[in-house]
Amino acid sequence: MGQDQRLGFLAADGLDGWRVAYCGPIARFATGSVRDGTAFATAVTALDALAQHPPLIDIRPDGVIVRLCADLIDLDDGAADRARAVTAIAREHGLTPEPHRTQDVQVAIATSRPVDEVLPFWRAALGYADHVGDDLVDPRGRGPSVWFQPLDPAKRLRHAMHLDLAVPREIATARLEAALGAGGRVASDAEVPQFWTCADAAGNKVDLVTWPDLPVQEDDPASPALLEVDRGGVGGTVGSVGAHAANEAGAMSEAGATAAPERLADAAPPAPARIAPLVTAGPAPLVAAGPAELARGEAMFGAFRAASDLDDWPVVFWGPTAWFDTGSLARSAALAAEFAGLDGADRLHLDLRADGLAVRLARDLTELVESDLDVAKEISAVSATFGARPDPSKVQVVQIAIASKAEAGVRPFWRELFAYAEHGDEDLVDLDGRGPSLWFQELEPEKPLRHAFHLDVSVPRAVGRARVEAALRAGGRIAAGSEEGGWWTLADPAGNKVDIAIWADRDGTGE
Repeated sequence: MGQDQRLGFLAADGLDGWRVAYCGPIARFATGSVRDGTAFATAVTALDALAQHPPLIDIRPDGVIVRLCADLIDLDDGAADRARAVTAIAREHGLTPEPHRTQDVQVAIATSRPVDEVLPFWRAALGYADHVGDDLVDPRGRGPSVWFQPLDPAKRLRHAMHLDLAVPREIATARLEAALGAGGRVASDAEVPQFWTCADAAGNKVDLVTWPDLPVQEDDPASPALLEVDRGGVGGTVGSVGAHAANEAGAMSEAGATAAPERLADAAPPAPARIAPLVTAGPAPLVAAGPAELARGEAMFGAFRAASDLDDWPVVFWGPTAWFDTGSLARSAALAAEFAGLDGADRLHLDLRADGLAVRLARDLTELVESDLDVAKEISAVSATFGARPDPSKVQVVQIAIASKAEAGVRPFWRELFAYAEHGDEDLVDLDGRGPSLWFQELEPEKPLRHAFHLDVSVPRAVGRARVEAALRAGGRIAAGSEEGGWWTLADPAGNKVDIAIWADRDGTGE
């Protein structure tokens, strides 16, 4: 995306409910049910303005997320008009925009080798598509984007991966202060207003980013703007909203930073860049599922795996998920409307795409109930009558593993920074099911902390071996694991690792 297009979108009138993230312009509208969401989505897909630029539409029990393009670089001059058209439909349906509930996660993979030596491995391992330059994107718009950060070969690679969290401009400082109050720290504010680099108690780092959503003035790149922020119960107005261009969690200082974007000419006076941790207690954390719910969910996953007539529904980390080829966004919306009329539909997550529809069947992300088996069977039957072909090979979930020692207690920091919900004792999840879940890997005391992050890719067992073989042909190697164990650890030519996991979609016998 050209900077002119981004700035033009941000300056356009009538787009108060829209924000810009790595995925491009994004808006969330509150709804009362999946049925309401599908009615809105159906009306959106009928817009002539979207015929040549089909958006990505995610329907949730309490809202609909609309993205105008799969990646920020794709933004064009007509994006503002398309966004206004979507907003007009939302207004007709009585829906309220929720810009504070939008965000996007990107994974950066650092390498001292040439990017073209490592990118093919990740393209194969993730099943992603080339985008522009050093980017890879999920062709179905469901997983985090990936970019590659070249490092000086003479520099030591400490952390091979890092995370970039892009949030709307008005919530950045509230999110930051919540994370600091949960045990984090600002590792660097030298690039404010570009970005804050934050660290948890174990030293794992992440950039909190607003640059896609925050214009800056060329002649005053160092002056952060003051913005009114909904602090979610913390209260008050805070400033110093940063913007991000590039981050390298463990070796950021080795790679350097990019130039600041432009800033609005009417920016407010500078605010202090450094923010002290909060000492007041925040709200109770969101909980998606406790240990008991996880146990019940795992039992139901077993029922799904044992059901011979549920081949459409591979089980991945987030639960039973199906993909149906439709051929167009309008047909995806029409099929979603059929699903919305079923009993139990308000437990569905529906991702509408120009070529198909993904359906995730889970309540609170993991816990299932016995009636969900019947809902899955009904969905498969409805899709067959509709003429939508199931394609389980298009189902996958990306999870990010964060390694630390037990005494570090890092999970609260990440929970507050990402505004995620607790999921058992080890995981954090996005209740909207868009962002990658976070798994906290506790290391043995004697084991050194070398790579703080790695990726877990959950795929159906039917495609696991093919995915591994493709990654090996692209220059990778098997570092650990086996098909019998339900997972493989693969390493790229630079030593960065990823797990390809099929265990969620298999029974205990390995069959």
